[in-house]
Amino acid sequence: MTMALANCSAANEAAPVAAKIDRQALVSRHKIVLTRFEGNRPLQVGNGEFAFGMDATGLQTFAPFNTMSHWGWGTSPLPAGTKRSDYQMQPYEMHGRKVLMPMEDPNHPEISKWLTGNPHAINLGRVGLTILKADGSLARQEDLGDIRQELDMWTGIATSRFTIESQPVTVTTAVHPTTDAVAAKVDSPLVKLGRIAAFVDFPGDDGRDFTNFVGNWNSLDSHAVKCTVKGQRASFAHTFTGNTSVPVYAALSWQGGVTLNSPDDGETATLVIQKAEYGARDKWVNVTASLSKLVKKNRLRSQVTNEALGVTDPIKNVAKSLKVTYLLGDKSLSIEIREGEVLAIQCSISPFRFTLGPEKKAAAQSSFSLMCAFSPKPITKATAGAEETFAASRASWRKYWETGGAVDLSQSKDPRWKELERRIVVSQYLMKVNEAGSLPPQESGLVNNGWFGRFHFEMIWWHAAQWASWNKWPEFESNMAVYKKFLAQSKALAKIQGYKGGRWPKAVGNDGEEWPFWNHAVMIWQQPHPIFFAEMDYRSHPTQATLEKWRPIVENTADFLASFAYLDPKKGTYVLGPPLSLVSENTEWTTTADGVFELGYWRTGLRLANQWRERLGQPRKPEWDKVMKGLSPLPVQDGLYVTHADIEDMWTKWNFEHPALTGIYGMLPGDGVDVPTMNRTFDKVRATWNYGRVWGWDFPMLAMCAAKLGKTEDAVSLLLDQSPNFQFDERGLATGGPFPYFPSNGGLLYTVAYMAAGWDGAPKKHAPGFPDNGQWTVRFENLNPAL
Repeated sequence: MTMALANCSAANEAAPVAAKIDRQALVSRHKIVLTRFEGNRPLQVGNGEFAFGMDATGLQTFAPFNTMSHWGWGTSPLPAGTKRSDYQMQPYEMHGRKVLMPMEDPNHPEISKWLTGNPHAINLGRVGLTILKADGSLARQEDLGDIRQELDMWTGIATSRFTIESQPVTVTTAVHPTTDAVAAKVDSPLVKLGRIAAFVDFPGDDGRDFTNFVGNWNSLDSHAVKCTVKGQRASFAHTFTGNTSVPVYAALSWQGGVTLNSPDDGETATLVIQKAEYGARDKWVNVTASLSKLVKKNRLRSQVTNEALGVTDPIKNVAKSLKVTYLLGDKSLSIEIREGEVLAIQCSISPFRFTLGPEKKAAAQSSFSLMCAFSPKPITKATAGAEETFAASRASWRKYWETGGAVDLSQSKDPRWKELERRIVVSQYLMKVNEAGSLPPQESGLVNNGWFGRFHFEMIWWHAAQWASWNKWPEFESNMAVYKKFLAQSKALAKIQGYKGGRWPKAVGNDGEEWPFWNHAVMIWQQPHPIFFAEMDYRSHPTQATLEKWRPIVENTADFLASFAYLDPKKGTYVLGPPLSLVSENTEWTTTADGVFELGYWRTGLRLANQWRERLGQPRKPEWDKVMKGLSPLPVQDGLYVTHADIEDMWTKWNFEHPALTGIYGMLPGDGVDVPTMNRTFDKVRATWNYGRVWGWDFPMLAMCAAKLGKTEDAVSLLLDQSPNFQFDERGLATGGPFPYFPSNGGLLYTVAYMAAGWDGAPKKHAPGFPDNGQWTVRFENLNPAL
């Protein structure tokens, strides 16, 4: 391998020093350029706490993508006749005693279901354009021509160009780095002709998850918006009726010969159902009358079911659909919706939509700009203008790119270098946009509300460990604040279950309350994470302040690790479980025990925790050492590691989902691992695993194991695997789970740093995880070696 290095870590001191990486050139050669409209994949700008998803127009004009934050949460009303305290954790026998578990309460299924989705992430609002064609009709998505949208990741600014009937439109978009606000500048001859305006709209809270477009845009009675206008600024208070959702406050300011019109200033279109039929094949029933009765204030929203339509099943055991022809104003339209889905039709003007249009029929200039800020508190101070925001975005993003780590592969001969480098750069951008805020993100970041927006403690590693590897400490600190925030709750859970220390939850919202579910109750691999994170922090900041900052978290975490392990009198070892939900989540949890990954991580956590005490000048805790040394050995069958002890048919029945047995040597430092056994196990996984049933972060996990075993060709190939479960689109949005899946991005970044900067005990050579075949020239700066 050709060797080149700039400002590398001490682990690679023997490598030659190369010229400093041109970071702007590195980022700019991967500028995102889009030339088509895609209604289900947004381009994003954001600051880590707040993100704005846009369509090809640079705003949310034709696709109502989401404006989301880490502070925007909703809570739906409790089921009728119930109260929060009705829910009770469930007793489960574990090693001869009853342990209260946060599982579904069979006596109160409604509350259990309510706790699943409450609190949930909400959409703060929509900012888009209204464009008129020459004949006065509204432009539609199919009227867009000559689309060219560019995102300059070096500045965080998107420039969207398109035409409407050959008239050019340019929209410049950015998010302010320290204010949760989006700025846009619109430049077009259509502005001067009075045919283009902007709008801000506010959705109701629908409480759903995994939706591309979050919120209820047809709700009339569940929320209200109060608007106050003063000069060229409007203040909005968006409140929700009947629930405890966080109020959303917004402030819209503008420049350039436009004025704000309230919904009452516009016209609404009358909705008339002309014909509606429900059925399939040759069995259709007319439901025009019943559907017409559901129209309220020129809006219609109904689930397509027999009950909602008031009919008996026209054709049983067959998937049906609803065909509707309707008039919306003077337009005749039609739609077909499948059974079980939601039919939603509304007039063209929302009662919560405010339009920013020309002061007169024709404007005096061809451009205008706007700034729309959002907050959980009233916005009383003046917000920055669009140009100020663009300047602040340039400065902030330049600082982000110029600090922390960088990897340049452009001098490599292997043609795959460009795609790997692109994945690195776009992932760095997206992680900063979505995952650098006050809470760890859920798996789809701020793109949508997957898992109701609730983040997973076990997945914090795959989102946030990379911040430390890349020396992005402000972002790391933001994510890590969750451990201090929820420490008291973790201690309370451990106490009620009869354990020492603190037990971290599995899936929570901003309140830290567990989502009741069996898998959440018996999963444990998230427990050692904070000790791992503390160690990463200390290695870069070996100070007393770092030791004290993490001390209560490390102490309580390790106390739980030691007290959770059970001394099995028959085996004579400390065992983990049963019950136990493994990393792979695919075995029978009631009987599963001694997962190979969990045993390895328990050893690492307890070892590092006692080292932490020694750094503090405190004696080692004998109980931690006793458990660490007495844990069951990592389970082996036929000379291979297996997913858990006593598993049967490992390589034919259980060779799918996360291959966590490879994570014990790579992702984890390898406590308790026999390297020859690990080598054989990796080869077996590569040969027999079902890669059609894996997740995105499995590929980085496998790559780290390969790199540590010296199988560097495998390591690179895994990071560029062609599996549909590990692909990165033009925007950098990755597959690997419910789309988009940011653990794929975070895992890629951690693994690249691992392969470049090395790990504890890595070969004393440059970039030890990359092939040494003359095809890879790996230049890197300011990366940290892994544990």
